[in-house]
Amino acid sequence: MKGVYIAGVAMADVGRHVLDPHELGARVCAEALRDARLLPREVEGIATTPHGYMAEFRRFPSQRLAHYLGITAGFMMDVDSGGNSSAAAVQAACDRIRLGKIKSCLVYAAQREVPKKEVQKDVLGHFHLIKAANSLYDSYQAAYGVISPLPFYAMAVQRYMHRYGVSPEDVARVAVLLREHALRHPQAAYKEPLTVEEVLSSPLVSPPIHRLESSEMHDGAAAVVLVSEDLLRDRKRAVRVAALAEAHDPTNFVPYRGEIDEFPCVERAARAALAESGYRVEEVDVAEVYGAFAGLELIMYERLGFFPRGEAPAAVGEGRTTHGGEVLLNPSGGRLSLGHPAYVTPLLEITEVVRQLRGEAGERQRPGAAVGLVHTEQGFINGSIVMLLDKEV
Repeated sequence: MKGVYIAGVAMADVGRHVLDPHELGARVCAEALRDARLLPREVEGIATTPHGYMAEFRRFPSQRLAHYLGITAGFMMDVDSGGNSSAAAVQAACDRIRLGKIKSCLVYAAQREVPKKEVQKDVLGHFHLIKAANSLYDSYQAAYGVISPLPFYAMAVQRYMHRYGVSPEDVARVAVLLREHALRHPQAAYKEPLTVEEVLSSPLVSPPIHRLESSEMHDGAAAVVLVSEDLLRDRKRAVRVAALAEAHDPTNFVPYRGEIDEFPCVERAARAALAESGYRVEEVDVAEVYGAFAGLELIMYERLGFFPRGEAPAAVGEGRTTHGGEVLLNPSGGRLSLGHPAYVTPLLEITEVVRQLRGEAGERQRPGAAVGLVHTEQGFINGSIVMLLDKEV
């Protein structure tokens, strides 16, 4: 099986964009190809995702971009599996390269949501988008008009806090720390520091979750160029895909059996990826973790194996997850403070870890970072993908 390397990455600022997502996607793709020192005619595959949840559906986005860039592809794919979508596209591209079917693939995502004010201004005109968002949930949930995962995550955080004696201050510290990380990232959506007091005084959006402990859906774009070894232009900057594993739970959205805060697919995917890579979790220097809420960050840290059950809050409070700590978690600012264009998020995570392993993360840099982990999820964490990246070429 052939090795797979990440040769190029690029991302747009996270926030609000006025550009059409096709234009936004084309810009990050061109930048990622420049970063990889690859010409469009050398790209043999292209894969992408939808342009958002509250966004007009467009067919054949990968074909359109291939036409625009002049890519003659042997592999093309549009993927929609929620928050895992662009990670699943990366996984498919890695498989094609490993099998020798193609030598290179461009994976990108560009998201631009219809602004909330526009929806509120014309609810009937946007009802098809609201209906589509509601289709995420099964008949037991959708019948009650659920159009947000928020209440389910609130129940999970509530259960976690009760089981392990986690205080509101413990959860708020996560949001504060992620904001500190984001202040070092020039492309992050949020630019102002936070305090625990500010987090806890922000409105409760669904108890026990405060507004400043929850991510907001943003616009953004990112691209990753994957290549086989013989297409590497700069071996010193190449990052190897050491392992990639996927696991799913038998649930549509919220589980109806077992503990609501367990998310076993995360642990299964992490265990499989670590076994495939040959690394121990203790050897991971830096990780980007998909946590859409502050309380879920803590749960994910534990399910990925960084800390035992119930010990992540103390680890955060003791500075073990930040610069100078035992592992640097979400140096980008994470979903809460870098921002969260969900279809783009896995590529943003990969971009951050690649830059860390290259030593190109600026003020966010963990010195000597050699092994990185990327975790993504879909739905109510019904499925997870975990990647291990390293600098061994």
